Amino acid sequence: MTEVNISTVKNLPGQQTRVKTPRARASNTTSVWVGVALLMGALLLRLPYLGSFLTVDEVKWAEGSEQFLRGLVTGDMFQTYWHFHPGITITWGAAFLLWLRWLVTGGELDLVSFAADQVSNLPDSIGWLRLSPAILTSLTVMGLYWLARPLTGSLAALLGAGLLAASPFFVAHSRIVNGDAAAAGFMILAFLAFARLWQSQRYRWAMLAGGCAGLAILTKLPAPIILPWFAILAGLGLIRQPNWRFWLTALLLTGLAAGLIFVLLWPAMWVAPIETLRLMYRDSFEVGDVGAGQETFFLGHVSNDPGWFFYPYALAFRLTPLVLIGTGLAVFWLVRPKQNQAQPARLLIVALLLYIGFVVIAASFSPKKLDRYAMAVIPALTLLAGLGFARTFTWLTSPISGAKRWLLPVVAFLILIGQGLFVITNYPYVLTYYNPWLGGYAGAVERVPVGWGEGLEQAAAWINQQPQADSVRVSSWYGDIVQPYLHSHMSSFSSSGKGQLGADYVIFYINQRQRQKPSAPVINYFARQEPVFQVNRDDTPYVWVYRAPRMQVEAKGHPTIEGRAELMGYSLQPNSELTAGSIAQITLFFNPTGLLPENETFRVTVEQAGQPWGDWLPDVENRWDTDTLIEWRGQLTLPFDTPLGQYDLTVQLIDTNLNSEVTRFSLEAATLSITAPAQEGSPP
Repeated sequence: MTEVNISTVKNLPGQQTRVKTPRARASNTTSVWVGVALLMGALLLRLPYLGSFLTVDEVKWAEGSEQFLRGLVTGDMFQTYWHFHPGITITWGAAFLLWLRWLVTGGELDLVSFAADQVSNLPDSIGWLRLSPAILTSLTVMGLYWLARPLTGSLAALLGAGLLAASPFFVAHSRIVNGDAAAAGFMILAFLAFARLWQSQRYRWAMLAGGCAGLAILTKLPAPIILPWFAILAGLGLIRQPNWRFWLTALLLTGLAAGLIFVLLWPAMWVAPIETLRLMYRDSFEVGDVGAGQETFFLGHVSNDPGWFFYPYALAFRLTPLVLIGTGLAVFWLVRPKQNQAQPARLLIVALLLYIGFVVIAASFSPKKLDRYAMAVIPALTLLAGLGFARTFTWLTSPISGAKRWLLPVVAFLILIGQGLFVITNYPYVLTYYNPWLGGYAGAVERVPVGWGEGLEQAAAWINQQPQADSVRVSSWYGDIVQPYLHSHMSSFSSSGKGQLGADYVIFYINQRQRQKPSAPVINYFARQEPVFQVNRDDTPYVWVYRAPRMQVEAKGHPTIEGRAELMGYSLQPNSELTAGSIAQITLFFNPTGLLPENETFRVTVEQAGQPWGDWLPDVENRWDTDTLIEWRGQLTLPFDTPLGQYDLTVQLIDTNLNSEVTRFSLEAATLSITAPAQEGSPP
């Protein structure tokens, strides 16, 4: 499979001079144009609908980019530390793009104010910011082709890079302000650059590998796991070329280059290197979330530890059938006896398989489990698939004279177009692609974590079209990416459900439902209602908008009876004022914490100086369920001789057998005014 485009001329004993032939020069020119074509193709797949919605974490990344640029402009270089991941390559690109846009449209604003204004209006600027990861990942596609070609041959490198350029999972994360895809791209470039030392023992490849590793580490954790791979690749190279001094020197140069890039491209390291590294460690493991687990949905259950099978299964959902077929073919040709695959390509397959296994195992040790944390396997898998397809093509066409010349471009075109269709047919939400062999999106919803925020902007747009949209209260778990699209302000989204009950509309999202956030009772309370709006994907809903009950009064103090319920608040109808002799419709909102025995119920009265007033008649349809929030309705009838003035609302737990109070909720500032009834003929 490896193409030989050089001739060798003996120069001195033990040395060879490599002389490029006209064929080699033509081949190199072709490879340049193929690489540029891959770059253009990758960009074209990433640009459509680029600014159409926001995703989880992008607000944080955008704010980090603005802080990074502010540090550069003001000279406070330490401000370029904004997160432990550390995201520097993405923020360099975003800062540069903000500067370019300021030059064109900045007006009278200074650069710092302009950047802050852009970040505060993300729906208008997110498309510009996303150009940073889109361009970086497209460049890594081109780099993969150029670095892999001498190891694998032109066709395998073309197919591997093309499959990566159009990988839906890789493309989706290349189109959002996040570092996972870019880090994965830099990691595979570092891997391939060091592997080039197997063929050409020139230290420039070690330096290039170190530079790419430095870029990967600057982009996103856990990119440092690429570092031990240089030693593994050196060990494989030592088997073929037993020159331990060369490989040790190569490793030292690689580490030196990685360190230099890490320091030179991160301004915070120029002014406070020790403090920057200390903060990275502290924010990662002491106050950050690297060392803490996160509840993960997997195979229909929520768990802090979904087990080792999570990543192989979740990643299979993210692969295309073409990549699975090609990878299977690569493994087949590796184990098939008496096959004539070129040694460098064969060795590369072994190394890539080991690398994939290593990344999956390393990701499995992390307490947080998300499919994107194993993004580094995607470039390796697409390159493996390219090797598998190329070797199969060579075998199929070997008996046919001249077939390669006209079949090669046709086969490559069909494979890459087929891969690209998985991206195009999922616009604008490429993140919603899941392997059709495993049930597609509908199957993923039942088994693996789904949802990055796509579709929430549609819910906000629907609310904006409603009457008095500028004054409604909206509650959403993902408030930071809903708020930029809303005409009104967000209300709280609390773990107990108080914020949701007091809103006009509540937005729920598929990932939130999968993980039962904030709690099962809150989820079930709204899920049992008919949504007023929802967004579907393949007939599977993943965004819901519900009308909320607009609870009037939120309970304060410690309104909990252990083993029974938390009283979250109440509403009065027809209004919030009571009059002597009137009948008030009262709805209590409970978050149950246990069962309610048959001989127990709740009674509502108003009290003044310890004297209760009012007759309470509970609704016969009241039901007590422990898996949902509860609306407990009833009528409070006040006698005509009820004294006027201020009263405390009292909610008691009653033993109906004894008709006596068991206990009561301790409410704070739950006061009501009781006024005289309006005289007949007087204005209301």
